[in-house]
Amino acid sequence: MRIRMAGATDIGRRRKGNQDSIFYDESRGLGIVADGIGGRKGGEIASSIAVNSIKKSFFGVESIRFGEVNSFLVDAIDEANASILARGELEPEIHGMGTTLNCLAFVGNRLHLGHVGDSRSYLFQDGNIFQLTIDHNVGTFADRGWLRPRQLLPGSKNEALVKALGLGPICEADIYEMELKAGQVIITCSDGLTGMVPDAEIARIIRKNIFNFETLPSLLIAAANAAGGVDNITVLVSEVRGH
Repeated sequence: MRIRMAGATDIGRRRKGNQDSIFYDESRGLGIVADGIGGRKGGEIASSIAVNSIKKSFFGVESIRFGEVNSFLVDAIDEANASILARGELEPEIHGMGTTLNCLAFVGNRLHLGHVGDSRSYLFQDGNIFQLTIDHNVGTFADRGWLRPRQLLPGSKNEALVKALGLGPICEADIYEMELKAGQVIITCSDGLTGMVPDAEIARIIRKNIFNFETLPSLLIAAANAAGGVDNITVLVSEVRGH
C-alpha cells in the first residue's frame, strides 16, 4: 500500500508554548504524534525525546520482519520511555516530565499502531469516523471499571492520565494492528483537537475537504482554534492510496 501523509502543529490560543511534537515520513510509512503533559516542567522536552527516540529505533534498522513489527514497536516505545526517565534523572528541574505517544508504522498492507496516553487515532472510512485508541485517563478507566473508586485520589480529574511515557519504568503501550484498504484515512491528533472539536465535526470537515488532502491538518486546527483553542493542537492525517 502507498501512504500519503500531511501534518501540522499549532500553539493554540491559550498556551505560552507548544509541548506537542510531530514527525512523519511517507517513504518509511512512519508517523509519530506526542503531547507533553501539561502542568509539569519539561513537557516539550519529553515529547521531543519520544519522537526522536522512536525515529532512531526505526531508522537504525535496515528491515523488520512482518511478524516482528509489533514487538519491535513495543521495544521502541519502552526505549523512548527509558530515555525520558534518564533525562529526568540528569536534570532534576524536569524530573517527572511525561508525554503521550501515538506511533504509526505502515508495513505492507497493515497498520501497526502504538498508543500511550490520551492522544488519539481515528479511522475515517466510507464517510464515517471510528476511534481506534482508548484514552488512558482516569475518566475512561473508571467508566470501564479498570479503576475502582477506592483507587482514585481525592480530587482526581477525569482527564488525568493513568498511562504516559515518563511516569515510571513500565509504560505498557497498547498495540493495535489492522488491515489497510484504499481510501481509508487515519487521523492522529493530540487532545487539543478532540477536546475542542466533536468527532462528528471532524468527520464532516474530512468529508468536505477529502480532495484537498494537504489542507486537512490546518483546517482541523483552525476548527479547534475557532472553538477556543485552549491547548496545543497537532494533527497528522495518513491516507491509504492502494498499490
